[in-house]
Amino acid sequence: MRMKKCRFCKVSALILAVFVWMSIEAGFCLHPRAEGFSDRLSGVTGWTSTTVSLYEAGQDFYQIGQIQAKEPFRILGKYGDDMLEVEYEGTVGCVETDNVLINLPDVEPDIIYNLTNATGSIFTATTERGTVNLKLSLYGTQLYYNGDASVYYDSDAYSATAESRAGKVWNPKLGKYEFIVPILFTAAEKISAARERAAADGFNFKIYDAYRTNVATQLMNSSFNSLYSEHDGRLKLAGYDTSFYVAAALSAHNIGCAIDVTMVRGTEEADMPTQMHVLSGDAVLLNYSSSGRTAHELAGKSLSYYYDNFAGTMTEDAKLLCQYMIGAGMTGLGSEWWHYQDQTGYSRNAGCYSNLATWYPCQLYAPASDTVVPEVMTRRAEAVYQLWAAAGFPAASGDISFTDVTELDYYYNAVRWAVSAGLISGSSSTTFSPNDAITRAGFLDMLYRYCGGAQADSSEAPAFSDVSPNAWYYSAVQWAAGLGFAGDPSGAFRPASVLTQEQMHSFLTGAAGAGIALSGNYI
Repeated sequence: MRMKKCRFCKVSALILAVFVWMSIEAGFCLHPRAEGFSDRLSGVTGWTSTTVSLYEAGQDFYQIGQIQAKEPFRILGKYGDDMLEVEYEGTVGCVETDNVLINLPDVEPDIIYNLTNATGSIFTATTERGTVNLKLSLYGTQLYYNGDASVYYDSDAYSATAESRAGKVWNPKLGKYEFIVPILFTAAEKISAARERAAADGFNFKIYDAYRTNVATQLMNSSFNSLYSEHDGRLKLAGYDTSFYVAAALSAHNIGCAIDVTMVRGTEEADMPTQMHVLSGDAVLLNYSSSGRTAHELAGKSLSYYYDNFAGTMTEDAKLLCQYMIGAGMTGLGSEWWHYQDQTGYSRNAGCYSNLATWYPCQLYAPASDTVVPEVMTRRAEAVYQLWAAAGFPAASGDISFTDVTELDYYYNAVRWAVSAGLISGSSSTTFSPNDAITRAGFLDMLYRYCGGAQADSSEAPAFSDVSPNAWYYSAVQWAAGLGFAGDPSGAFRPASVLTQEQMHSFLTGAAGAGIALSGNYI
């Protein structure tokens, strides 16, 4: 009996380990975290939507300084019910949470961030006949950056780094490249609570949009109304006015209290009424005839109110998402199944949006010196995207026929560019395998091809003992070794080892330090 029990335990443990590993690799956690939201705040980057007072911790809380709007600082932890202990320019003090935005990935790294608006818009619309899918004509090809820093960034505050920031950047706290996602503290608490509820049911969140500049909102509104006029008002809006789909003036996104979110189970997105950002009556959350349609009207409404007024196109998964978000204190928007916002944060910060009108967050605060950097593997999509960023986001050309890469993916244009430039190929004629790991040799070869490398002299002694002159990556490794950023020649190069995020960062910074013309976008 003892032997059978032992075998059963071993088999069960093995199955559980494989299941957990597959869950992590798939990008979601099946169970809520053991530690609470407050326990994960240490080392998180914060900003403020307006100038706030910095107080000395203690009974009297007297002011010892100020933090200017949009300036990054490091959060040390929660202090009481409505204060945060922070470090700003070497001074430790406390700030009230009302006007604080935090970098959501710092505290919720397991959420999948796919901020397509950082590199190109995916907003679409349909006619009443439902036969035409229309791309919104936005100013340029990127919402946050199109080459004109004065439009998308606060050039006064970030003139030195504005144009070098779009898309994912290196996050030292997480030890990987990730989008910067400012969100008001009160909203972050609720999003975290909603994710916990979803994780208990085996779902993860996938966020397509969060903070957005007010300038971008105005451009989107103008484009959408022009689209409506071009088609003689025949866009399929299900009774809603165009302003319900794109705010005419102030959007909750502009002050960092709203997210556009869906759910995933494993690698598959949940069954939702439409794809993300289809500005159409097919995507509405609530019937127009219901009494509450704007987020202001829906503030405080119970979940039963939503269920009583759900549009006929709502799916069971969409209803589940609503249940998680409303149950955590967020508020929906009648015209979009994906939009949820924090009305508390909105009411406290609506008057501050002018400070954030052209701001794109360029800077993450330096992490604590004892931060442990995990060795996170690099996926093929991530590697291609970061090289595209380092190249300065060159225009993508050519078509791709990969069934596993779509316009909804943040790396879509990066893959188009890399494939057309001959830097990388698909895993087959019809697949790219974006989630597969890339090896050290694979990434270095891609970087070498981008730099226009020539064939190395095979008579030269290999720089590394485990790199044969006959290897397909030999020239790339010899090239990098000659420039001094391939590693220590006295050791092994480990060409077949999976590339970590930290190693990718090291290769790119090493190449830049060796004189290769790379932008700072990847840093």
